[in-house]
Amino acid sequence: MTHTLSLPDEVYQRIKAYAAARGQTAEEAVAAWAASIAQPSQEPAEAAYNPADDPLAEFLGMGELTDPEAIRRHDEVFADIVP
Repeated sequence: MTHTLSLPDEVYQRIKAYAAARGQTAEEAVAAWAASIAQPSQEPAEAAYNPADDPLAEFLGMGELTDPEAIRRHDEVFADIVP
């Protein structure tokens, strides 16, 4: 099956130059790009949280930040919470 895409001339010329530098036609370059983005992601799954790997894990749950200014004043707020 063949499909036709409408591209601005400037974009097509850039694709054509890119493809020529690699010994391809513009159509081959676009087809290779489209095939590459159509592949399922090969990114590794995100690892589960492991407190042993978190240097700040001991501080989790030590206090509750309810002050709206807590982010701005985080050093001050944490100094009050952490023994």
